[in-house]
Amino acid sequence: MALESLLGKLEEAAARIKVLEREKNEALARIQSLEREANELRNIISLAESKADEMLKGALASGVPKAAPTAKAPATGVMPASKGLEQLVEPSPAQQEELRRRFPHAFSST
Repeated sequence: MALESLLGKLEEAAARIKVLEREKNEALARIQSLEREANELRNIISLAESKADEMLKGALASGVPKAAPTAKAPATGVMPASKGLEQLVEPSPAQQEELRRRFPHAFSST
């Protein structure tokens, strides 16, 4: 009886070890996936920063005067022609869908 009990406990321990190994491997795969996504996000942020720098340099080089911090928008209600920074800050629906597709973990509730 004692031998059977010990064998049963050994089998339970072996099964538990297999489960833990599988969970460890899944966690490692998830970590690697998140690291890849983080690298992609770093690249996207770097690209956005360089584009913003280009846009700001272009605006300064074209002679557009720098607005005072308290300057108000013109009273005409006409929006400026360039939406470059606006597109960087607020992605279009197509861009949002692409981000959700590429980075599903960032938009999940888990």
